[in-house]
Amino acid sequence: PGHYWIGRVGQIWIGADSMGADRGFGVANVSAVLIALGIVNMFPAGLAAVLEKRVEARTVLMAGPVVQALLALVVAQSSGFAPYAVTAAVFVAVMLFTHTFAFGQLAKLDVTGRAVAATPAMVMIGSALGPIIGGTIVKAVGYGGLGIAALVIDAIALVMFTRMTQRAKQPVGALA
Repeated sequence: PGHYWIGRVGQIWIGADSMGADRGFGVANVSAVLIALGIVNMFPAGLAAVLEKRVEARTVLMAGPVVQALLALVVAQSSGFAPYAVTAAVFVAVMLFTHTFAFGQLAKLDVTGRAVAATPAMVMIGSALGPIIGGTIVKAVGYGGLGIAALVIDAIALVMFTRMTQRAKQPVGALA
């Protein structure tokens, strides 16, 4: 217990170690997944920085929540170790990659910097509520419920990202 994936935009926290342990994957296998997760997570922010000028932010913001929802469903629903391991290892990386583009887009829209300055508060709210909401869902309906919750939250994120990118196309004077 205690190893959680942060799901700030469109995700609920998922206890990777307890989910794997409850499915009987064993401590060594779950630990290997967590190590892989840590290694994979070293790359998404740098990759996003390299691709910033090559990939349109709107594309990432439309694809990110969809990919995250699919990964969350596989992690939450899979009974086999291989699907769990692969999706668990890349889940956070997809979120970090998407967030890098999302916060870049947010910074472009809010020239005052207030929204970006509020980012730590957003993260802390998600960090505080995630385990409570995720734990309640798991206790009520099981791990599969986390996948369904991720679908709902990702759908909301997709709507919000769509609105944000539409707004980004408006002239600066039209934002006031």
